[in-house]
Amino acid sequence: MQTEEYLKGQIKKNPRDPMTYYYLGKELMGKPLKSIESLTFIEKLFKQSINLGPHLWAPKIMLGELLYKMGRLKEAEPYFKETLKAGLRDSSSVREYLTKCLSQSSQPGGNHQVSKRDSLYLFENNVREFIRNLLEESYGSNWWRKGVPQKVRAKCASRREEGLEEEREVDLLLFADFYDYRLIIEGNKTIFSSFIDTKDWCSKLQEMEPIRNAIAHNRPLTNAPIRVRDYHFSFQKVIDKVKGKV
Repeated sequence: MQTEEYLKGQIKKNPRDPMTYYYLGKELMGKPLKSIESLTFIEKLFKQSINLGPHLWAPKIMLGELLYKMGRLKEAEPYFKETLKAGLRDSSSVREYLTKCLSQSSQPGGNHQVSKRDSLYLFENNVREFIRNLLEESYGSNWWRKGVPQKVRAKCASRREEGLEEEREVDLLLFADFYDYRLIIEGNKTIFSSFIDTKDWCSKLQEMEPIRNAIAHNRPLTNAPIRVRDYHFSFQKVIDKVKGKV
């Protein structure tokens, strides 16, 4: 196990190794933080790791997570976006952090221009929130087993197992895709039909998965991004209705 003192010694021996700064920052993040100075020191470690190894995605994830936990969402956002563009398109934890950043900055007064990729993250987050909230209300704490088809549960469990090691404890619903959301809604029509036209929205979710893949892989699209934005804003009204805002 690489201890704090050992890693500090390694930095002195080889100050040009980006991973040593990363490992030290990660080690310190796992300990109780006693002061803002500790957070600033960890931030500097991750930034130094990125400066020395700009191709590395791990320190960018950790720095984004640190900035997010410090409430500096606008600063955290580009690190999550860069990580996804670098190849970790299927990282559920990174997408979840980015969605939370975008959700906050897209609120009134957030001064955030929502891009097609941002709209996709926000839309998918709303769909997940909608599904989770209504299934929890109907089935209680055992909503995942009672409300989610076995086929979807198995697929999500397999994806989590094959994902990053630090994602092994992440919420299984984060590993679902738009096809899975459709199956969940179709299997619980009586629950969801009070808020949405299930046939209409299941059709929209079906068409969203290939769009999601195209956006994630930076393939050029023309009309699809407009649909993404339209669906995002339409579904936000559904979420407001569920929350009793309208």
